[in-house]
Amino acid sequence: MSDCRLILSLLSVTLVSSGNHSCADVFHLAEGGQVVGQLVESGEDGQYVVKSKLGGIVTLTKEQVEDVEKQSEHQQNYEARSRALPDTVAAHRSLADWCKQNSLSDLADHHLQRILELDPDDPQARASLGYQLHKGKWLTRDEIMAVRGMHFYEGKYRTAQDIALRERAKVRETSSAEWFQQLRLWRDWLDSKRGTRADEALTNLRAVTDPAAATSLVKLLNSERDLDVRDLWMEILAQVDHPAAVGKLVDLSLDEPDRETRLQCLDYLLRTRRTIDITPYIKALKSRDNVTVNIAAECLGMIGNKEAISPLIDALVTTHKFANPNAQQGDMQASFSPDGSGGAGFSAGGGPKIIKQDLQNVEVRRALVQLSGSQDHGFNPMAWRRWFVNQQSSTTFIDPRRDQ
Repeated sequence: MSDCRLILSLLSVTLVSSGNHSCADVFHLAEGGQVVGQLVESGEDGQYVVKSKLGGIVTLTKEQVEDVEKQSEHQQNYEARSRALPDTVAAHRSLADWCKQNSLSDLADHHLQRILELDPDDPQARASLGYQLHKGKWLTRDEIMAVRGMHFYEGKYRTAQDIALRERAKVRETSSAEWFQQLRLWRDWLDSKRGTRADEALTNLRAVTDPAAATSLVKLLNSERDLDVRDLWMEILAQVDHPAAVGKLVDLSLDEPDRETRLQCLDYLLRTRRTIDITPYIKALKSRDNVTVNIAAECLGMIGNKEAISPLIDALVTTHKFANPNAQQGDMQASFSPDGSGGAGFSAGGGPKIIKQDLQNVEVRRALVQLSGSQDHGFNPMAWRRWFVNQQSSTTFIDPRRDQ
């Protein structure tokens, strides 16, 4: 041991044994050991000037001090109490209780553990340390849950399977973040004035098939303003076998303003030869927007799933609300059709402000014709329904995709 460390170690013993100090600090030394005393001042170059109650002074350089821990009055009182403590169950229990009352829980646990060393079956110490009597054995909650196959993970007890799934999810999130950075880099290269760099980026992007890239591709597509690059993102999404990629293409086939782009996204979905979930399209048939109803019907006709026939019949003629451009400003009144036909509206002044209108959906009819094998009952829902019921009871049903 160096002379410096020897002097500091002796000083540490002197200061600790000097009794209770006001505003005592613990100076943890870089080379090991500690000095306890009162900080008098910070000298030049970050030095610490420490004084004991007996008047001893030591100066520590900032290189010698690894950390400074402020000691509370309770901690100082504990030092005095613990030095005179008899090594008995009663004495350790009394000091443990005092530590709890003064928010020194770690020190309280230290004395409770010593009680168990003296008396392993002490029920009070066991309970205070979180033990429970389980099938004749004292076990902690963690040990009991482990017996049940549960382990503490991210704030809760979970099964090993759940933990494994969460770990895999973390790996996927990390991979997704890495993909986002890489894809964004290649996106920037597309705008490079160096033709070779742009060509390299295009080649790299068109080679992406990793499902971990799906969420990043969706994010980049959502924020893309360049129409040509948007088309590229859609093309890449079609290559990625992931629910996020499929879901985005479904959304675009319904919501994209440009019809050609909508149909291209639907074509991407059909090319995969995977079964397409028609639920989003069926739901869109109930849209308040008549345009959306017809877009969904056109998609269903191309998908060719006969499960869509009944919902399409329901959507053959739909009722929609429109603002009446001829309504005059004035008092609001309710109006009802005197012949009981169901027409109704709210009038402002001389005419209804909101009107309802039944619309015949051309694309719905076209989809029904496709799916029924060229049957055509026009816009007559009752006739379509009778045909459909008869087909359900028949042993044969014409497959509209038989020639594909």
